[in-house]
Amino acid sequence: MGSVETAVDVLLVDDEQDVRELVSEILSRAGYTVCTASDGRDAIEVLDRVRPSVIIMDLQMPVMNGAEFRQAQRRNREWIKIPTVVMTGTTDEPLLDLAIEETLKKPVRALKLLEIVSRHASHT
Repeated sequence: MGSVETAVDVLLVDDEQDVRELVSEILSRAGYTVCTASDGRDAIEVLDRVRPSVIIMDLQMPVMNGAEFRQAQRRNREWIKIPTVVMTGTTDEPLLDLAIEETLKKPVRALKLLEIVSRHASHT
C-alpha cells in the first residue's frame, strides 16, 4: 500500500455518473474538495492515495457494492475512522451492521447534503 498523498473533504462513491457530477458540483461550490469513485473497489484504490474527512456512498453498485466496501473498510484501522454516510434511493435496503453515521436519501437535496457534510468534514 502506498502512502497517503492528499487530504480531501469528501470521497463520493456512486456508480451513476450524473449523481457523482451533481453531488460533486454542489459540494465544490460550497468550498469542499471532492474525490469520486464509481464503485467500492474504485473507492479502495482512491483510499490508498487520499484521505477524505467523510465518505458518501451508494449501496447498490456493480463490482463491489456499499456493504462489501464497508466490510473492507472495517478491516483497515485508518479507513474505519472515516465517517461514512450512505446515499440511497430506496427505503428498504438493509443497513444493519453497516455502522454508518447517517443516511442521505436520493434524490439528494443540496441543503441536506451540505448539512450532513458540514457535520463530518474538517475543511476550513
